[in-house]
Amino acid sequence: MNGYSARLQESRVQEFHYRLPWRSPAVHPGYHKGVQSGPGQDFRAYEPLFRHPNARRLDLRMSLRDPFGMPHVRVYNQRSTVPVYAVADLSGSMGSLGDKGKLQLLAEFTAAAALSAYRTGDPFGFIGCDTAVRRDLLLPAAHRAGAAWDLADRLSKLHMGAAGAEGLREASRYVSVRRSLVFLVSDFHLSFTLIDDVLASFSRHAVVPIVVWESAEYRQLPAVGLAQARDRETGATRTLLFRPQLHERFQAVFAERRRDLTRVFIARGCAPFFLIDRFEANKVTEYFLQ
Repeated sequence: MNGYSARLQESRVQEFHYRLPWRSPAVHPGYHKGVQSGPGQDFRAYEPLFRHPNARRLDLRMSLRDPFGMPHVRVYNQRSTVPVYAVADLSGSMGSLGDKGKLQLLAEFTAAAALSAYRTGDPFGFIGCDTAVRRDLLLPAAHRAGAAWDLADRLSKLHMGAAGAEGLREASRYVSVRRSLVFLVSDFHLSFTLIDDVLASFSRHAVVPIVVWESAEYRQLPAVGLAQARDRETGATRTLLFRPQLHERFQAVFAERRRDLTRVFIARGCAPFFLIDRFEANKVTEYFLQ
């Protein structure tokens, strides 16, 4: 991607801001609170000068109070980087139903996450999965927003077949051993066993479930008449006779699914973010502020 194309792409991508509830152990300076001593304003402790030989941090008051007359310095924690990943479900159910489609929402979120990480100074990576981890859609974490934007463009044009999402179980193997921020992007039309296995595999990381839904799945259904329903995981179709009671049942099932997903995620210590029909970066920022 040349410089002009990169600037054009960046001007179209939304950006959000994120923060983490824990300190980064990374040695590389960055934006997030860290545990490594170094330059910064996050005071940690007073230490003898011989342990941290930095005369510019000399604290005269603490030095005078030392009964052995040992000079002391102020020690600070530096701010550090955190790897950021988007782990995406590319199973059959992620195919499009409405005007925009789940893949387009996934592409917009991926581009925004890449830009947000790049401007924060964090490396960004992408892992796409269906029945296995998709090596052709694997992006190792790096400080390259342009590569992620190219991948996001490919995602928006991806042809979806009838495939499962078992590859999500293997995704954690491609994530840094360092504690990372992982956006788990899926419609989560998956078994709770699979969801729990995937969350368990990322237990040492900070996971944000991004639940991608289309209102066409449950709201924009005919109140009366015949319509074909297709299982996007298996490809099987079924003709349904819609009537007001069935229409209401679809609404109720999705409302119940939302409650169940929220309960499962909260039990694992990660609150879900529901991305329905339209991606708005400021809503993701609000999620982290809450």
